[in-house]
Amino acid sequence: MAVDIVLGLQRGDEGKGRIVDLIAGQYDIVARFNGGPNAGHTVANGKAEPLRLHQIPSGIARQNVLNVIGNGALLDPIRLLAEIDEVRAAGVTVSPENVIISDLAHLILPHHISLDEVREAGTDGQGSTKRGIAFAARDKYERVGVRVELLCFDVDQLERIVRKGLESVNAQRRAVGLELHDAPAEAAAWIAAASKLTPFIKDSIAFLQKSLRHSKSVLAEGAQAFGLDIEFGMYPYVTSSHTTSGGAVSGLGIDPHEIQRVIGVVKAVKSHVGGGPFVTEITDAGLAANIRGERGKIDSEYGASTGRERKVGYLDLPELRRAVAVNGVTEIALTKLDALHLFGSTMKIAVAYELLGEQVRYAPSSAGQLSVCRPVYKEWPLWKEDVSAMRTVEELPPQARAFLDFLAEELGVPVTMIGIGPERDQVILQ
Repeated sequence: MAVDIVLGLQRGDEGKGRIVDLIAGQYDIVARFNGGPNAGHTVANGKAEPLRLHQIPSGIARQNVLNVIGNGALLDPIRLLAEIDEVRAAGVTVSPENVIISDLAHLILPHHISLDEVREAGTDGQGSTKRGIAFAARDKYERVGVRVELLCFDVDQLERIVRKGLESVNAQRRAVGLELHDAPAEAAAWIAAASKLTPFIKDSIAFLQKSLRHSKSVLAEGAQAFGLDIEFGMYPYVTSSHTTSGGAVSGLGIDPHEIQRVIGVVKAVKSHVGGGPFVTEITDAGLAANIRGERGKIDSEYGASTGRERKVGYLDLPELRRAVAVNGVTEIALTKLDALHLFGSTMKIAVAYELLGEQVRYAPSSAGQLSVCRPVYKEWPLWKEDVSAMRTVEELPPQARAFLDFLAEELGVPVTMIGIGPERDQVILQ
């Protein structure tokens, strides 16, 4: 069997989790290949409250699906334990029988989170989620990071590392007025809690390779999105991991020849949280608030991890063309088609950029270049009908069908899934 990939093509919050949940039942394994607790996936699984997942893969709500947190992920054991409790409280089974943690994933240690808090409290804040991601990634690439394997093989050494890390950051915390750490007590408590995860830890690479040899199917789940990739994203306003289809190869240890489908998730209403230029941002406060929706609702435009209000914007084809090309996208899953009526009778679509007097069809990836880009818009006629109950393409209004055809033609790949609401069954397949 093959490996299929689901990843976001914009700047996050595209609805990757709901697409993974939708198709996860077709696979034996769902494997998360990047990111950490800074990435939130919301899954509506028919319960009163949706699952809000951060580190557990989005296949968790499907029976008989094994979920893998891959070596490319950054793992916060304490947050993961809390997430496991929340998912279990929602009536979903989480055990070593259906969740595996890679022994090679890097740990987010307490001092990484503390350093993030220090940075955000000072003048060099980046709008971080304060989950310790950047500092754990820094240690990984400086070759002083700590991997999950140490929980199994040398917990005493790990406790010494945790204690030393907490002690090292106290001077910086004092300088910005933050409470100091009681390093010995906090290190001991952290080790006691993190050690509860040892039954979940395995050699994930050997497991996945063996599974593929035995004809098991794997769905690779990407966290965050192409626009936040450390290599190809809007640098420096990016995350610290590889969010592309190439990231799935390194983040899971799989053979690239195994990859078949690359499903790129696109949200019809673009959004963004954090700093950096936003070429197609909607600056009309009233229109933006209307499109953003009501805080707390499953499909409103507020961060699943942070609750932060998202900026919203018009669909951006230059950005999507680059994402499709770099990731080798084979098909598009479009979400929030049902939200387009919030724009009114028409919606703008950016079909190109003006960059230093020249019109370009592919978006640059650096924040510096994007800051001087201006969108070239096409006005698209919308529809008044409520599409949320429709289940076939033929039922959609003519303007909606024309929009889907236009998108497929512009991006050069078919639109195979159309989200018309947040629930599992609110997707049209074609």
